[in-house]
Amino acid sequence: MNPKAMTTKRPRTTISFDDDEYEELKEWADSEYRTIPQLVLVFVKKALEERRERKAQDSQAAPVVSTRTKTTAAGKTKAKQIRGSTRSS
Repeated sequence: MNPKAMTTKRPRTTISFDDDEYEELKEWADSEYRTIPQLVLVFVKKALEERRERKAQDSQAAPVVSTRTKTTAAGKTKAKQIRGSTRSS
């Protein structure tokens, strides 16, 4: 097989594991008929998807503009968050 035909333009990275972690990943990957890199890629894709969903939810929430504090008659301090507008300009 031509070695150049097997090259990829996709970025690559290297991960090191402790021996016990590697063995556990190997067993997991084998049980799903995957290689360890394929299994790790599934984890990373799922984590990125969850991160994007959290970011989308966070961007829809009204941003906190400032925090106002006031002292009550009993001498206790209360904080109140003042949220910004969610309207687009």
